[in-house]
Amino acid sequence: MRENELLRVIRERRSTLRFAERPVSEDSVEAILEAARWAPSYINSQPWEFVVVRSPQVRAQVADILRRLTISWQAFLEAPVVIVIAVNAEVDPRHFLEDGAAAAQNIGLMAHALGLATLWVGVFGGPDAHGTPEAELRDLLRVPRALRIVSAMPIGTAAEAGGSATRRPLAEMVHEDVFSTRRRRRRRQVEV
Repeated sequence: MRENELLRVIRERRSTLRFAERPVSEDSVEAILEAARWAPSYINSQPWEFVVVRSPQVRAQVADILRRLTISWQAFLEAPVVIVIAVNAEVDPRHFLEDGAAAAQNIGLMAHALGLATLWVGVFGGPDAHGTPEAELRDLLRVPRALRIVSAMPIGTAAEAGGSATRRPLAEMVHEDVFSTRRRRRRRQVEV
């Protein structure tokens, strides 16, 4: 398979748990939000809203809420920027989670392309978010009730280099025409 820049960014991106004390430029935040804005959504509904959190006090409250959801909650204290992805479930009640996830993926990829690091913490609290960390975040950030929070992402400079990652071979996960427990035969690689 021929390499290209996008595939390189996808392969090299890692979730970061520790962040250095370095600011993130406004230009970088704008580029990351622009990438999120261009994420695909069902029938181009664009149901997302983004809350950019820079205040250390608010980030500390976000971290405290996320402590119940993830072992990486301290990243929200360390990273200078947190982006919270909320989606309007009324605009697209059947696809809002996928739409928010696509925006989160674009945020992660653009952050990496800019030399920054991030991680993705799912926040969605299910059909009834009452009493969940999602509801607490919604209250803290004054997100309207019509919106559901899909994820929160700290963004900054990694405190240490990311590790390596492996993936299962395509032959173990790709099925031709129908699902089969038999391994896929290796086909000629398609150039990208």
